[in-house]
Amino acid sequence: MSALEVAGVLRRYFALLYVALFCMVALFWPQVTIRGGAAWGFTLAASAAYAGLYLAVAALPCLLLSLLPRRLAFRQPLLAGAAVVGGSLVLLAMYADYRLYALYQYHFNGFVWNLLTTPGGVAALGATASTELTVAIQVSAIVLANLAVMWGLHRYRQLGWQFPARPAVIAGFVLCGLLATEEVVFAYSVHTGQEELLAAADAIPFHMRTSSKTLFQKLGVERRALQSLRLAGGDVVYPGTAIDSSHLQPSNVIVLVAESFRWDLLDPEITPNLWKFSQRATRYENHYSGGNRTRMGLFSLFYGVYAPYWYSFEKQRTAPVLMNVLREHNYQIAAHTSQSFDYPELRHTVFSGVPEANLQEIKTGEPWQRDIRNIDDLSSKIDHRDPRRPFFGFMFFESTHAPYNFPEDQALRSDYLRDMNYIDLDLRNNIGGIHNRYINAAHHIDAQVGRLLEHLEKTGMLEQTVLLFTGDHGEEFMEKGRWGHGHGNSFPEEQIRVPLVLWRPGVAPAVVTHRTSHLQVAPTLLAALGVDQPARSYSSAEPLDRELPYFVFGEYNYMGIDDGRNKITFPFTGSDYFRYSVFDENDNPVDRGARDGIVAAASPLLDEVTKESRRFVR
Repeated sequence: MSALEVAGVLRRYFALLYVALFCMVALFWPQVTIRGGAAWGFTLAASAAYAGLYLAVAALPCLLLSLLPRRLAFRQPLLAGAAVVGGSLVLLAMYADYRLYALYQYHFNGFVWNLLTTPGGVAALGATASTELTVAIQVSAIVLANLAVMWGLHRYRQLGWQFPARPAVIAGFVLCGLLATEEVVFAYSVHTGQEELLAAADAIPFHMRTSSKTLFQKLGVERRALQSLRLAGGDVVYPGTAIDSSHLQPSNVIVLVAESFRWDLLDPEITPNLWKFSQRATRYENHYSGGNRTRMGLFSLFYGVYAPYWYSFEKQRTAPVLMNVLREHNYQIAAHTSQSFDYPELRHTVFSGVPEANLQEIKTGEPWQRDIRNIDDLSSKIDHRDPRRPFFGFMFFESTHAPYNFPEDQALRSDYLRDMNYIDLDLRNNIGGIHNRYINAAHHIDAQVGRLLEHLEKTGMLEQTVLLFTGDHGEEFMEKGRWGHGHGNSFPEEQIRVPLVLWRPGVAPAVVTHRTSHLQVAPTLLAALGVDQPARSYSSAEPLDRELPYFVFGEYNYMGIDDGRNKITFPFTGSDYFRYSVFDENDNPVDRGARDGIVAAASPLLDEVTKESRRFVR
C-alpha cells in the first residue's frame, strides 16, 4: 500500500472517530440542565469543538510516528496500530466518564484520581464480579470495534467516500477556531455569571474550564459573577490552645460506625439489637452527619470541625483532640475497619500517630465476613486488655456499602436484587430490590453489634464504657432522584441523616428530638470523660445537649448550611465556578429569583461559617 493510500485510510478512520466522539458527548446532554436557545447553542458548539480536541489527543501518537522515515517496512502497520490504540483509549475514557457522570453527577476529577491512586480506593467501590466481567467485555468490544473499522477501511480503501487532505486540514482549523471561541465564551460566562451556559458546560467531559479575569478587567468588562471562595488549605493551628485534660475521669470508650447507614434503619424489625439497646441509652432521633462522604462524616465525628479543614489536616497529619487526649492518658487503642485506613485516609487523620499494631484492617473476603472477623477480634482484644488501663475501641462496618453485602441464608427481605452489576443497573425498575439488599446488610450489621453488646454485658465492661453507634453518612434510593451518596452540590436528607445511639453508664434512657450533628459528638465524649474545657476552643460546635442554630456539612468540593428552612450550598475548593445553590426543606432546588433573596438574607450566616472554616488554619 502506498503512503498516499495509508494517509487516506487514516483520514477516513479519524473522520469516523470524530463522529463517534461527538455522539459520546451527546450522551451527556440528557444528564445536565440545558435551558434556553443560547445554552443549547453553546452546548452544540462545545460538543463539536471538544470532539475535535479529543480527536487530536487520539491522533497524537499516530502523528508522532508519522515522522518516521517512509522507507521503514513496519511504518504502515505501526501507524494503523497507533491510530487504533489512540482511538480506543479516548473512547474508553469518554465512556468511563459517562458511566461515572450518569451514576454520581460528576466527571473525572481530583476525587476520582485520588480514588484510583490511593491504596484501597478502587476496592472501596465494591464492584461485583459481574460488574468487572461487563467492564472487560465492553472494553474488549470498543477495542475490537476500532480494529474492525480500521481493517474494513484498509480492505475496502478504494470504495466509498474519500476524505481528501485539503478538507481535512480546513476542518482542523475550523475546529481549532471553534474551540478557542468556546473557551472565550466560557471564560466570559465565568466572569459575568452566565449560569445557564456554565451549567450547560457540565455536558462536556474533561472540560478545561478556562477563565481570564485579568483580561476581561483590562477590557473593562464588569465582573458580575460572585467572587470565588477557597477555604481548603493553609497551615494548621488546631486546636489553637492547650487542652487541659487534668481532670479526666478515665472510662472505656467504644465507637461503632457503619458505612452509609441512614437513620431509618434504626428499627425494631431491621435492627432489633440496636433498637433494644437504644431503649436503654440516649437515642437522637434527628441526627445528621457532617457530610455525605465517609471522609467528611468521620472527620466531623472525631474532630467536630467543618469539611474544608480535611485537606490541611490530612496533609499535615493532624490528629483530633479526642484521640490526642486518649493517647496522653495511656488508653489502649484497638481500631478496626472492614474497609481500609488508607482510603479514606484515616491513617493520616483520625488515627494519625496511633501505632500500626493498634490498627487492624481486613480487606479480603466478603464484607459481611470481614465484619464478623473484626467483631471477633475486637471482642478478643477486650478480653485480653490490661484492666489497669482504659480502653478505646473503634469499628467501621462495611456491609452496608454498595453493593450491600450479607449472608444470603440470613436475609430479612427475600425479594432483593440478586446481582448488582453497576454497568447495566436499571435503577428505576430495580431500586426496590437494591434497597432490600441494603436492609439485609443492615440486619447483618445489627447481628454483629448485638454480639458485641452481649459480650460487653456478660463481662461487665458495658457499665464501665461509653459506647456509641452511628453511620458515617446516609444513602439515597431515588427518593430525590439519585442512588447512593455524594452527588454534586446537593445534600438530600437521605444522604446526611443518620442514627445516633449513645450509652453512658449511669445516664437515664432518653429520646432527644431536637436536631443534632456529628460535629457535637467529640465535645460530648470529651465532656463525658471529664474534660471541662469549652468545646468551642477546639471544635465548631457545642455538645449534643445544646440545640444548634444551623447545621454545616460538606463533601470533597462543596459544603452546605441548613438553617432549618433552606439548605444553601457552594463550592469551597476553587475547583468549580462559584455560585450558591439553594434547596428547600424537601430538597427541591429553589429558582434563581428566590435563591438570590435567600442568599442575601443569609449573608451574616454565610460570613460566620466562612470565618469558622478558617479559624484553625492560617
